[in-house]
Amino acid sequence: MKKKNRALHLDISAIILKYDPMHIGTAVESDEYDLEAATILSRIKEVHSKDELADIVYEEFQSWYGKDAVGEKEQYVKMADEIWETWHRHNEKNDAA
Repeated sequence: MKKKNRALHLDISAIILKYDPMHIGTAVESDEYDLEAATILSRIKEVHSKDELADIVYEEFQSWYGKDAVGEKEQYVKMADEIWETWHRHNEKNDAA
C-alpha cells in the first residue's frame, strides 16, 4: 500500500473504531476495523457525495457482519461524514504536495 493510502487507511480505521458500530473495538486493539477500512478505501474513489459514502459504509458492514447484525443505516451516517471529510483532507494534502 502506498504511503499516502496507508495514512488514509489508518485514519479511516481510527474513525470506524471511534464509532465502533459492532461494539468489538478496544483501546488495546486499534487495528480492529482495518479490514473494513480497506474495503471502504477500495471503493471511495467511486463516491460523489456523503450520502453515497454512507451507502457504501453500510453495505460494507452488511457484507462483513450480515444484514441483521449491523443495525440501521442512520447509525453509519455520522461516521461516513467524518470519513468523507478525512478523505477530502487527504486529497487536498496530496494535491498540494
